[in-house]
Amino acid sequence: MSSNKELQQRWLSKKGDVLLLLYDRWDDFGYKTRFPTLCRVNGEEVELGAIRILFDQQHASHTFLANLREQDWDGTFPIDDVNYISVPEEITFYEHLRDLLEPQDALDIARALRDASHLVFSLEDERAIQLVDTEGFRTSLQRERSSQNSFADGWRKLGGQELGVSDLQFTFRDTFDDLSELALKFVSRSPLPHDINVIIGPNGVGKSSALRQMIRAWIQPKPDHPELEGAHFDPRPNLSQLVAVSYSPFERFPVDTDDEPTLEKALKDKGIYRFFGFRGRHLSQNTRRPTSIRNSLAVPRTNACLSLIQCLVDDRRYSTIKAWANKLRTLEKVLSSAIDFDTAAVKLQQDAELGEIIGDDPFDEAQVFKLNTIGADGEEQLERYVAISPGDDVINIAALQKHADLEGGVAFFRDGNRVELSSGQRLFCYIVVNVLGVMRRNSLVVVDEPELFLHPTLEIQFVSMLKQLLRTYGSKALVATHSVVTVREVPSRCVHVFENTDDGLRITNPPFETFGGDVQRISSYVFGDRAVSKPHEAWLKDLLRQHGTANAVIEELDEDLNEEIIIQLNAMERGKW
Repeated sequence: MSSNKELQQRWLSKKGDVLLLLYDRWDDFGYKTRFPTLCRVNGEEVELGAIRILFDQQHASHTFLANLREQDWDGTFPIDDVNYISVPEEITFYEHLRDLLEPQDALDIARALRDASHLVFSLEDERAIQLVDTEGFRTSLQRERSSQNSFADGWRKLGGQELGVSDLQFTFRDTFDDLSELALKFVSRSPLPHDINVIIGPNGVGKSSALRQMIRAWIQPKPDHPELEGAHFDPRPNLSQLVAVSYSPFERFPVDTDDEPTLEKALKDKGIYRFFGFRGRHLSQNTRRPTSIRNSLAVPRTNACLSLIQCLVDDRRYSTIKAWANKLRTLEKVLSSAIDFDTAAVKLQQDAELGEIIGDDPFDEAQVFKLNTIGADGEEQLERYVAISPGDDVINIAALQKHADLEGGVAFFRDGNRVELSSGQRLFCYIVVNVLGVMRRNSLVVVDEPELFLHPTLEIQFVSMLKQLLRTYGSKALVATHSVVTVREVPSRCVHVFENTDDGLRITNPPFETFGGDVQRISSYVFGDRAVSKPHEAWLKDLLRQHGTANAVIEELDEDLNEEIIIQLNAMERGKW
């Protein structure tokens, strides 16, 4: 335990592995339990994140430990004759240690820090169970979603088990002002992919509203908050974060946790909810501080730039975790299905010093693309882009974050030339880069109407991309759509059809297998379009009345016919259509 730099350096100067707990004044409703950490393993510094420690009948954990130091405690854990429990802010805390050390060594550290998940679920430690049933545990150690996930599943990770998102049960207020239940199916013994669930139905049945309520219920730490109007998960899902994506001009999802008015106090872990669309907080180019919320084409460009840099950050941070996939390599693999490119890059501000970002070695300038363009003032100017590539260990990330032109977005280069993207490719890029940049283990990705700017081929590639990302990071997705192309990629038990009836909202699964199914059959079941008069059918019926027989119409149209119309004409003649 350390509270000043001199003491930190004294501990870090010692040989061997060390884990230091640092001081933090963060206050959780009167409890101060948070400790950022410094960790060194095999001579390398490792970023583990923070941990919260609660001592029996204590509100300020750091003050309590400082008093113990004055009573000759040497500052090492475990602390004899003291009852305490801890919960790391991220479940990767011990996953890191398990990959860097022997599994037993990581378990010994968890026991020294009296990890609540291990003590309660694996050892059934009575003293730990008593502390779990306290106000301090509920309001501080379990205030953040990621900490809840660490407590719920940390014991499994310490035991070497693989984790995954369970089935989810969500109750929401429907368009009839009644409470309806949505049962999401992610777990199955079937070989068919269950990573994605789909909500589909006509306009006006409340698909987007259900998603919006789900987001608010996830952000809000008190499930019985009156403004949630009964919307809740049962039980609380084992998620680490919820990522929402909507590029509809009419969406009204919260842009971040600070945009949720029902929260009584700001959350420390802002990453438990992330939103990507055309709305977002404006970021100052100089301070990088978020300000007011705006609706702008610059928002998705800024988000994509930040997310691409975050992929580089995560690749370096989690490089020691064997099971954690390389995000930049995944990015290249996924985007190559829609874009022909060699590398993705970030635009630099005009006054950025290259040496500060990539060093002074001229060889490193191969990482830089230079383009002559005409500026807003009509003058010629030089644009510079830094390539963000898998395995890169040259870029100074802090300098790149400082000097990146955020509103320049992400650029793609092929053979040294910039690749121009269509609007659909650009949106596809935004979704992939943003989701991958923020992706954690056990995430739920909520996507509203992805087909708005994607043609059918990109829709299929979008679903394929989503499946790959979810599988790689042990996460799941919920997609609200009108697209039967998307439904065809999902098993029927994962398809939830919303329908307004005289008795209220009805949610059903198709009675036939939708995975790889017939698009017309899916469309007819979901939208009832056989009962809707189609313009081309009315035109065919007029021709049939004019010519008398189906054969006469077929002879008249000749080469302008396809097989489906021939079948329809013959069926119409027999009164079967």
